[in-house]
Amino acid sequence: MPVKLAAEQVPLGMPHQFLPITALEKIDLFTRLIDDFPEGHPLKRYRGDVYFEIVNFQRLFSLMMKEGWTSEQVNQAIDQHLKTPGQEVLPDTIEWTDKLRAAVHEYDNYQSLLVQYQRYDASPVTAVEAGIPSLASQVGVTSEFSITTLAPQGETGYDEEDPATLLEHPLIEKIVVVLNYLAAEKEIPSSGEALLFELLHGPWFGIPVQEINNLVLEVADRQYTEYITSLRRLLYEKSHTPPSNLFATGPHPGLQQACQAIEQLLTIADQVSLFDLLQTLLQETGIANYIDRSADKDSLTAVLNSFTWLLTVEVQRNPLLGLSRFVHQLALLPYSRWAVSLPPIDKDSDVLETLAIFYRPAVRAYNSFDGSPDEVIPAHQGPSIARLELSIEDKLVHRFVMHATALNSYLRCPLDFYFHILLRTPFPRNEATEFGSAVHWALELLFRKMQSNHEAFPPGESLVKDFEDYLHRHRASFTTEQFNRRLAYGRVVLSNYYEEYVRRWNTIVTVERNFRNVVVQGVPLKGKIDKLEFDGRSVNLVDYKTGDPEKSIERLSPPSPTVPFGGDYWRQAVFYKILVDNYQQKTWTVNSAEFDFIEPDKSGAYHKEKLFIEPQDVETVTQQFRAAWQRISDRNFYTGCGRPHCHWCHFVKSYGLSTTPHE
Repeated sequence: MPVKLAAEQVPLGMPHQFLPITALEKIDLFTRLIDDFPEGHPLKRYRGDVYFEIVNFQRLFSLMMKEGWTSEQVNQAIDQHLKTPGQEVLPDTIEWTDKLRAAVHEYDNYQSLLVQYQRYDASPVTAVEAGIPSLASQVGVTSEFSITTLAPQGETGYDEEDPATLLEHPLIEKIVVVLNYLAAEKEIPSSGEALLFELLHGPWFGIPVQEINNLVLEVADRQYTEYITSLRRLLYEKSHTPPSNLFATGPHPGLQQACQAIEQLLTIADQVSLFDLLQTLLQETGIANYIDRSADKDSLTAVLNSFTWLLTVEVQRNPLLGLSRFVHQLALLPYSRWAVSLPPIDKDSDVLETLAIFYRPAVRAYNSFDGSPDEVIPAHQGPSIARLELSIEDKLVHRFVMHATALNSYLRCPLDFYFHILLRTPFPRNEATEFGSAVHWALELLFRKMQSNHEAFPPGESLVKDFEDYLHRHRASFTTEQFNRRLAYGRVVLSNYYEEYVRRWNTIVTVERNFRNVVVQGVPLKGKIDKLEFDGRSVNLVDYKTGDPEKSIERLSPPSPTVPFGGDYWRQAVFYKILVDNYQQKTWTVNSAEFDFIEPDKSGAYHKEKLFIEPQDVETVTQQFRAAWQRISDRNFYTGCGRPHCHWCHFVKSYGLSTTPHE
């Protein structure tokens, strides 16, 4: 019997009047504010979590509403603070006060959007408690929106005061993966391959894990041939290929069901309402029947009804809400948890003193350490998965060659190594990765042009143009907002970077050099290094890094109590030195390794971090890759790290792939 959806009980015709804003609507308004930040806006972020300002907006706006403070009051307090007699106005002060001014300006914009969309924000206190006549009483709405006040009752297993917990339920998490895949494929074809790999493990399809692994391995093996393909295309081919003879079994029924469901859902995704799309998804994937047959039918139905109600309310309030916007809101919904984390208010504190905590820089302390770790590599006690077929396992292990990324992956989590390095599962595309690739490509061309032009660098415009050309060739990897943001940011960053270093760059270099056929203490090694700078036979290794240099301190750290096995960047530098020093075709000696950060810090300054690698560093990393190599050779990559936020450990547990630990 099909699952009865909660939407069938939703009252029709919601009133056209001011309504309390829902958590998803609030997230949507905040993202609209952030997306509209112009170039140079003090709160505009070009990298990392570009929507992190939602956290500050939630708390700042709630506090201003609670205390009845206006943007005019805050700006007056800032002016008075900056004009305090005898006080030196430091650059940090200018920076945080500018950010606070910008934030309270967005508070006014937020209030305007509320009026535009006929909503009111009742958090963290009601308007009556704040001493303002209640909009709710004026329009006949008596309480703030809550899923559980109107949705069918039942044990849902999540906190009704925190809608984000609904997304953590294993069933809803898997449904959202399907929705995210559909949104990704409609926005950018083939960009959802990593999500497709995950959703194929849904228990309603019943596809054996080895069948999925076979698909992934074939896609990976064909990437460097004329028969290059994608996971979705190969799934379609396998599902529609008839048996080759009377004795062949043909494709697994679960693969055919998954393929049919995916293709049908992609066909209708932008043609039907979100509610109809969800209904079709539940039926075509087999989720509805899976729930109906489950021993936990009642609890699963209750949580599904809650999610359906959440979606239905959003669609009724905004009939034009599309799939892409909806899943974007869901992804940011966990930010809503910060709304309740308001700072304590001291009655004697003034407005500025209270609000300064949102943008005044915090003082951070870093501990030093002099010592070495007790272990070579960490022990792992997370979930375990079933082994591959022995023939496939042997093939993958025998052709494996150790490299820096693989070593870091194994030390992070053996399951991460298993999925990403051995199986070569589709890697999630993201704007940061493509931006970094564009920067690397442009810098490689810059130095090659210099080498072919009598060691004279071309003008900075050449660097920027090569970056732009790469971005345009890979336009499909970005949403429109991401593309425009990264394009504008890259132009500025690379122009300034060029001017900073063009008169200081070493011109005796080799770029994008591959190193193969290197064996150290029985372990085969390989790697590709961005740039090698020469002084005779002495070498300085250079690795370009995009991202915030101020957030890389731990990754550059040698072994310490907080980073017992050393940071990823430190280990990469030492690994590269070992690789080059043992490269038999050349007699080069690495004296140092340098991480060249292409993006500036918050003050606009560019950074290069040079590491002088000591013999004990070489010994430590050699022990690490020897130990990792031995464990990999012994097939010890089926048990995860067990850390709470490990993606692959969570994936294994969520999809029921965990088995008893291996011998």
